[in-house]
Amino acid sequence: MSTASLAQINIYPVKSLGGLAVSNAWVEKQGLVFDRRFMLKDRAGNMITARKYPVLVTVRCTLIQDGLVFTAAEQLPFTLKYADLQRQETEATVWRDTFIAYSTTDAANQWFSQLLGLEVTLLYCGEQSNRVREPVGHSVSFADGYPLLVISQASLDELNRRSPAWHSMDQFRTNLVVQSNESFVEDSWKRIRIGAVEFEIAKPCERCILTTIDLETAEFRSTKEPLRTLSEFRADEQGRVFFGQNLIAKNEGIIQVGDPIEVLEYKEKEFYADKAEQPTADNPFVAVTSVGRKALTLTVDGQSFTGDNQISLLLQAENAGITIPNSCRAGLCGACRVKVVSGEVAQEYSPVLSALADDMALACCCVPQTDLVIER
Repeated sequence: MSTASLAQINIYPVKSLGGLAVSNAWVEKQGLVFDRRFMLKDRAGNMITARKYPVLVTVRCTLIQDGLVFTAAEQLPFTLKYADLQRQETEATVWRDTFIAYSTTDAANQWFSQLLGLEVTLLYCGEQSNRVREPVGHSVSFADGYPLLVISQASLDELNRRSPAWHSMDQFRTNLVVQSNESFVEDSWKRIRIGAVEFEIAKPCERCILTTIDLETAEFRSTKEPLRTLSEFRADEQGRVFFGQNLIAKNEGIIQVGDPIEVLEYKEKEFYADKAEQPTADNPFVAVTSVGRKALTLTVDGQSFTGDNQISLLLQAENAGITIPNSCRAGLCGACRVKVVSGEVAQEYSPVLSALADDMALACCCVPQTDLVIER
């Protein structure tokens, strides 16, 4: 039987911004204290994440006694003090959850708007978040779905052994890093105890395009690594890839680096077919490109706008202020599927497409080639 201990604790004060490692942390049921307690939204109320604005991962956040300090390239550092928070009620949305959050300061809004080149608002979830998620059973911060995420270092080592690129734990934005001699040992856990806190493993963590951001350049890797490699040995029948396990804290307490991990209950590991094959012409992660820009008329649910044959339909629709439901933004989940009523698209292959009709496409990874009429 493998032994495991807590090797690292990471918190991400603002959703999608850079994180910081701490030696110990107070665990609340809604997550680690200071973790994902702030989030950006645009004028339309949509959450702003690195899935669309990868530069966010390069913004550093430091905790100080009375607030936070943000630093970013080509901008002066900005200090946000808790005492200055306006705390006016405002609507926030994280995926399908809409709830009440709170305003921060005009200066914070201006700093982040300058960074991104569009008008955004920095929100605070409050000391106790108003977002209650039924699968969790209590409140959750601005995290995607679950309060915490755990990954073992041995699992990352196995990914790096298989992948042509090198990957760091920072790409996966995990809260808890486990030291163990068994890769994917976390897949076998059902209940664990770290320090004074008991955790329940909720479900495997489905990965998205955010993991492919090069943390040095703040650009998406054209190879879509590590998703490409993960799709070879960590994908389900629908093509969705998983890495890490989502956790729910059953009580509050302190955890610290070096704590042993006591397994209270095991479960059967999820099964993923190990394809172990080299990339082929049908590889789902080969980028679609068009030679020579061509102006096109794109119509989504009756709304027409001018686009081109250079970038994905999803990005072009979003830039035009039209929302197409999406999640992974990498052609894995199928949430952005649309019907092509007329026109042609260049579409990356994806396992998701095999279950769809021939006139369907994935907006996140199809590129218009002609004028298009699309229905959601």
